Amino acid sequence: MRTSPARRTSRLSRLWRRVSRYGLLSQLPTNAQRSDHVDALRAVHNGPDKYLFDHLYDCLSILDAKSQSLLGFNSIIVAVFAIFMSGDVVKNRRLAAVGMALTLASCLLLLLVVWVRWSTPGEMKESEDRATLPHTLLAVRNERTIAYRLGWYLSFAAVLVLAWLVGQLVATPL
Repeated sequence: MRTSPARRTSRLSRLWRRVSRYGLLSQLPTNAQRSDHVDALRAVHNGPDKYLFDHLYDCLSILDAKSQSLLGFNSIIVAVFAIFMSGDVVKNRRLAAVGMALTLASCLLLLLVVWVRWSTPGEMKESEDRATLPHTLLAVRNERTIAYRLGWYLSFAAVLVLAWLVGQLVATPL
């Protein structure tokens, strides 16, 4: 049974509203608020744009460091799920496969966060492009923050699956 495009869009918008309630978009300026956000950052730094760029690049560096840490944690979780998948209990292997899929999806999103993006010479030289560079950096920060948060949620879900597996292992009589 196929759903209509309008119904699919309605489902996606409901899903997006639910996900947004859980902090996925909290503290991130929308596209409409981006100019005001850049102006507010300029006012806070009260100096040349160098401080604005430093602030935005520091934010991106923080996201990189957090993503790298979570990738390291995910690698441990993947190893534990691999141990469960090699076991004899079919139910545990299926749950471990779900946890592994959640962890690998998290890793994929986190790898997108640490993707290297360099400003082009045109963005840095030309006055019109240079004026939009803070907006571009802010957009990159927003996209990477959302990807990081989604990756974090997926990793958290994988840890819940792992806790369930460990609970079943403990509850199983020898």
